[in-house]
Amino acid sequence: MRFPIRLAWLLLLVIGAVPAAAQTVPAPQRPFSQLVDLWARQLDRIAGRAEQPGLLLIEIDTLREQVADVRAAAVAAAALARHDLADTRKLLAPLETKPATDAVPESDAVKADRERLTEQAAISEGRVKQCEVVIARADQLIERLTKLRGVLQLQTLLRRDMSPLSRDVWRNVGPELDASLTTLAAALRTWVRDGPRFDTHALPSLVWLAIVTIGLWFAVGFLRRRFGRGDTAEPRHRDRTLAAAIDGVGLVLLPILAVWLIGALLAATSPPAPLDALLPELTRRVIVFLLVVGLTATALSPHRPAWRILPFTNSSAAALSSALRRLMGVGLAVDFVYVALTHGGQAAALASVGALLLSIVVSLLTLPALANRAWHAARPEGSEQSTMIGGARWSVVRLLLSIAVLSSIGFAMLGYATLASHLHDAIYSTCLLISIALLAHRLVGDLLEEAAAPDTPPGRWVRRLLGLPPDSEVRGQHLVMLLFDLVLVVLLAIAIPATWSVDTDALLASAKQLVHGVKIGGVTISLGNIGMAIMAFAVCIVLAGLVRRVVRDRVLPTVDAPLPLRQSIDAGLNYLGVIVAVLIGIGALGIDFTNLAIVLGALSVGIGLGLQNIANNVISGVFLLVERPIKAGDWVSVNGHEGFVRRINIRATEIETFQRTHVLVPNSIFLQNPVINRTYADTSSRVEIKLTVPLATDVTVMEALLREAALGQPNVLRVPAPIVRFAQVTPTGLDFELFVFVARLEDRLVVNNDLHKAILARMIELKIVDPNPVPQLRLRGVDGLIVGERSAKGAPDAAASS
Repeated sequence: MRFPIRLAWLLLLVIGAVPAAAQTVPAPQRPFSQLVDLWARQLDRIAGRAEQPGLLLIEIDTLREQVADVRAAAVAAAALARHDLADTRKLLAPLETKPATDAVPESDAVKADRERLTEQAAISEGRVKQCEVVIARADQLIERLTKLRGVLQLQTLLRRDMSPLSRDVWRNVGPELDASLTTLAAALRTWVRDGPRFDTHALPSLVWLAIVTIGLWFAVGFLRRRFGRGDTAEPRHRDRTLAAAIDGVGLVLLPILAVWLIGALLAATSPPAPLDALLPELTRRVIVFLLVVGLTATALSPHRPAWRILPFTNSSAAALSSALRRLMGVGLAVDFVYVALTHGGQAAALASVGALLLSIVVSLLTLPALANRAWHAARPEGSEQSTMIGGARWSVVRLLLSIAVLSSIGFAMLGYATLASHLHDAIYSTCLLISIALLAHRLVGDLLEEAAAPDTPPGRWVRRLLGLPPDSEVRGQHLVMLLFDLVLVVLLAIAIPATWSVDTDALLASAKQLVHGVKIGGVTISLGNIGMAIMAFAVCIVLAGLVRRVVRDRVLPTVDAPLPLRQSIDAGLNYLGVIVAVLIGIGALGIDFTNLAIVLGALSVGIGLGLQNIANNVISGVFLLVERPIKAGDWVSVNGHEGFVRRINIRATEIETFQRTHVLVPNSIFLQNPVINRTYADTSSRVEIKLTVPLATDVTVMEALLREAALGQPNVLRVPAPIVRFAQVTPTGLDFELFVFVARLEDRLVVNNDLHKAILARMIELKIVDPNPVPQLRLRGVDGLIVGERSAKGAPDAAASS
């Protein structure tokens, strides 16, 4: 077993060594002056060629690539010159220091070194300026070529040739068709007669491609046996998506790689024109057809409904799958024949008739794929969802697509052959890209759900890897899904314009400029710096939260400090973490802290315009933490809200009311309004009970009753002692007041309730109040409650209140 493994490794090393052996010794570097002259001549040649008429799109792309190469070389040379200039200035700085009047005069060697370094710095600075001139000229040429390419692309699409309805067109179709077939046959005979002439430089890549193809074939076979569709009658949703994707990929991956490998092998044999351009076109169309077969087998699964990913009915899935395969098979074949016969642009009549025939064939094959019968949704009985896939919106989109496809027939009849062929090609490529992206989104989402579920092997493996409990909830899959969707959107934003012949190089250049940024003064604002700043800020916030959590949960509980002080320390750490994260984020933006006044000025403008309330609340929160007029656990009443302070946050303070609801009060309210803090100095409180008894009640007995009831409560403090006060004599009875003190404010309501029950029981026991008559209740102040017996006329003759 070891010999085959060693032989395989030896083969890989030999194959990898072939390209290295084929490399030539690099040429010696030219002097800088020669490089600048060479760049100038190349740019002059490209500028002259751009002025000439009759340029093709491929020629413009080649010229633009050459300009980009010159620019890249100039940028590298400028960077090297700047590096040399910086090093020279570092060496020159000590020599430029003026000596003191009483110092020893400098020697001739020092003067010579200063002159030499000054000259070297001047040379480096001159090189930098020369490179900047070359870079500016290259940028101008690239912009000019980009505009020229856009104009030429638009002219090509809108070029009107002969209409296929013209007699001259049909008169020339026969000779042009015969000439095209003769050219193709001659090229094919030449290719067969001369035999294959393989490019030795491409052989290592082809061997690597063959090895990768074989390896993927074994890997996909293993995955299909392990995770593919089985005989399960009702597979789960996650299993259905994963197995369908593996089977769909396994169905077409090996044929796609085989077609790609065969196409690369044929292209390496140096076929004659026009076969050298037609072979890649044929390879691309076969690969697209195989992709459509794989997508329909994965998403629609017409023959295995239980493993279908999308909610199509059986008839719709079969109809759509057949329509798409028939469209791509026949349409791509006709399109390749059209490209092969009209290659070279010499057969104008043949191109006009061929574009019309291609548009008719493609349109007729497209309409069944966009018909309603192919888009019925499988809904459960009684469901209120639409019976069509995508609802009304997708129906409108399908109608617009049908109109666009049919419009290609009209363009072809009017003589716009290039526009007609480009229109349906771009539409189908866009639909294919969007379909692949949607299936990738669905597959990755199901894979993440599989990894997040605790009852699946991937989910158990993820929890073991992260050290989480087996039944814990994993929440990071949504963030990963968001990042994957962003990547898909970026790729579609590049690929879809490319299918419509939009200059992707210009798009990438604009995106590159956004990433590298725009320099404003001494500050460069770019998406890259902004992303790094956001990432640095997020990392610092996470680290600050971790430190805060460790201090709060592990350090502070071991310190003998009250809970409000610990919560104030926790809030202070929160403030400090946010400040440090903001400063590090500003530093990651590339803003020099010496110019921080500019940033503070901008912040002051923002605060004055729209952030005034937020800044006011944040600063008020700092004052609350420093002065501590309120703290966690205090019983406060502010702005109509009363309850216990639970937490003082950066912007607002959390108050829990007696109804167990939480109120978020802005911090500025505590500084701008009077605040009642019932526990500011201590947590003790006084309970007041007022009551009225009949006029015949013995005052001494009543005072003893109240004092006994107060001392009978365990939560009532003995120091200060309870106070019983005979307040006044009224026509309705005798008014008494009882004042007791409790150690905790939370016990106030409990003690008040218990005292009322105890006093009422003793009054009934001593027959001060008769419990049999129906009492009449009326409010007496805040806590007052009068309880009395009714007389014969209905008026109370005695009462007790609390």
